[in-house]
Amino acid sequence: MPISHENGATVSKALNTLELLGMHESMRVSDIGRELNIAVSTAHRLLNTLRAHGYADQDPVTRRYRLGYNAINLGRGKLGERNLIVAAHQHIEQLSAEVNETVNLIILDGPDALFIDGVESRHPVRVATRTGARIPAYTAAGGKALLAHLPPSSVRARYPEGLSRITENTITDLEYLEKELSEVREVGYALNIGEHLSDVCAVGVAIVSAQRSPVGAVTIAGPGTRWNRELLVSLVPQLLEVAQRISEEIEDSLQIS
Repeated sequence: MPISHENGATVSKALNTLELLGMHESMRVSDIGRELNIAVSTAHRLLNTLRAHGYADQDPVTRRYRLGYNAINLGRGKLGERNLIVAAHQHIEQLSAEVNETVNLIILDGPDALFIDGVESRHPVRVATRTGARIPAYTAAGGKALLAHLPPSSVRARYPEGLSRITENTITDLEYLEKELSEVREVGYALNIGEHLSDVCAVGVAIVSAQRSPVGAVTIAGPGTRWNRELLVSLVPQLLEVAQRISEEIEDSLQIS
């Protein structure tokens, strides 16, 4: 079916909006309206559509807009995934050795958390790495850490049929998930207490670029017999430090290239 003139104009304006956001760290809706010579109400509708699909994001404090994860991920592609693995591996290897638990590197892929690298614990009773596996993002600590960076409308769009129960601890209510994601944004980390595998616990934080966009997440996972909520939270400072080092490694590699 051919694209009508009206639809084509809307697509063009949306693409122009993405180009503008890509040229600036953040912008106000009035700035975008002025740059594109469109009404503020039109700019607002375009931004709301882009936000709903994860291509734009809005700072909850400043209300300014920036590129969303999906826009960045679209350009990043498989090459970016490999770059993330290269930048992160030595750091997750060191973290695993320090805590003697399994450490995973995760990205968001549609509704799923995709495990792209991992280092397994040396402990006799341990959680195996899951590199190459994908699970619903709302059941993974790293997945929730990344979902927390998305607007609620984008999160809901990823689960049009709702949330499926996997264990008795799985979150199955979207409103409850949104409430938890709001808390994740406040504290800076996410937990998984038996939500995908009943005997596995994990804690995760997002790896955030210098442009304040999430590029992945790093998690520590261990058996529920060894870890509880309080002990998982005690690992957060180490996770945040590692996530920061990975982010800096990525920025350094971009400057070199």
